[in-house]
Amino acid sequence: MFIPKINFRLTTGFTLIEVLVSMVILALGLLGIASLQAIALKNNQDAYLYAQANALAYEMGDRIKANKLGWAKIPTPLTSCATGCNSATASCAPAQMAAYDYCYWKQKATTLLLTGATVNIKPSPDVNTAPCTGGAPSLCLIITWPRIDSKYLTGIANYQLEVTP
Repeated sequence: MFIPKINFRLTTGFTLIEVLVSMVILALGLLGIASLQAIALKNNQDAYLYAQANALAYEMGDRIKANKLGWAKIPTPLTSCATGCNSATASCAPAQMAAYDYCYWKQKATTLLLTGATVNIKPSPDVNTAPCTGGAPSLCLIITWPRIDSKYLTGIANYQLEVTP
C-alpha cells in the first residue's frame, strides 16, 4: 500500500487553535458592545428625564409670569389639586390660582419624573440656591429626581431655573 507523504508546510487554511482564538476575541468585542449599549440606554433615559424637568420648569415659569399678583408671595401648595381653579371660567383669586399652579406642578413632576421627584420654589437671593443669584423679585424653581443608575452617574439629578415674575 502506498501512503503519500504530506508536506504540512504547503497546506493552507486555519488550524483549530486559530479559529478558537478568533472566536474568543470576537466574543470579547461583542460583550463590550453590549455593555456600551446598556450604558447608552441608561444615559438616554437620564437625558429624557432632564428634558422633562426642563419643560416642567419653563411651564411653571410661564404660569408665574402670567399670574404676577399671585406670586408676589410664594404660596403654600394645595394638598389636593381638585379645586375649581383649573379652567378659564373659574373665578379664583390670584393667590388661589398660584397655590393651584404650585400643586399642579408638584403633581405633574411626580408623574413625569421618577418616583421620589421633588419640586420647590425659593426666593432667588438664597445661599442654598446656588445658580439662582438674581435680584430680589426673582424666584428659583428647583426640581430634583433620582437618577436611573448611580453607578455611572450621581444619585440625584438637579435642575434649577430662575424666573422673574
